[in-house]
Amino acid sequence: MILKITQKIVYEIDGTINYGFNKLLLTPQSNESQKILNWKIYIQGGSKELNSIDQFGNLIDLVSIQNDTKKIEYNILGKVETKSNFGIKEISKKDLPIWCYIDKTYLTKPGEYLSKFYKENILNFEDLIGSLHELSSKIKSKIKYKKGKTDYKTTAEDAFKKGFGVCQDHTHIFLSIVRMNNLPCRYVSGLFKPIQDTHNLSMHAWAEVFIENLGWIGFDISNGISPDGRYVEIAKGFDYNDVVPIKGIINGYFIENQNLELSIDILNQ
Repeated sequence: MILKITQKIVYEIDGTINYGFNKLLLTPQSNESQKILNWKIYIQGGSKELNSIDQFGNLIDLVSIQNDTKKIEYNILGKVETKSNFGIKEISKKDLPIWCYIDKTYLTKPGEYLSKFYKENILNFEDLIGSLHELSSKIKSKIKYKKGKTDYKTTAEDAFKKGFGVCQDHTHIFLSIVRMNNLPCRYVSGLFKPIQDTHNLSMHAWAEVFIENLGWIGFDISNGISPDGRYVEIAKGFDYNDVVPIKGIINGYFIENQNLELSIDILNQ
């Protein structure tokens, strides 16, 4: 499958700036399930200074913001050839040691409610993949998908108590339970093309669990499937904090995902 992607991100700036930088995590890489045919980021209100790779192997662009600008706009045009690997990816030499992915994080740390849910849903290691899919299904059933009830600061425990959330919350809850079973797992952000909708989409999130002798296995909790040819991976980390699409400093103050306008369209070519 060849996916044609257009993405627009507009950041409105309040006040006058003297200096500023944005760190972008918006560029995917080729792997066994995707081949990047073309990917361009066009910038208004700033200019690209350098690119680098972080500890997770993600591609980072550093953008300097023009003085006195009131708006930064990123327009992304991409073309990606994808294929289905049944959600399986080989371990990469760029990966951190596997044991790093067992530790709890601020967003995935369990509290009373998640600890109780874990005790009621111990994984069956004799049928581990089946058991992980069952866990994914139970989380999807228990945490209803609803926008506006949580935000990027919401922890897995808080989302679980509310009983509502989005893909980010589903993924954090899944990671929390899997890590309590001492299995390495990670957060993945990217793009997903639904069967019907192709316009006005949002960034998507899913999980990957490392299984010995197989590699990383993907689980999209919100959709109840493993990633296939409709998915484009952009970044991965311990939780959402490692894959924030845009972070930055303006006038010395830390900003993150404020006053953002985002639109994503994905079409088959």
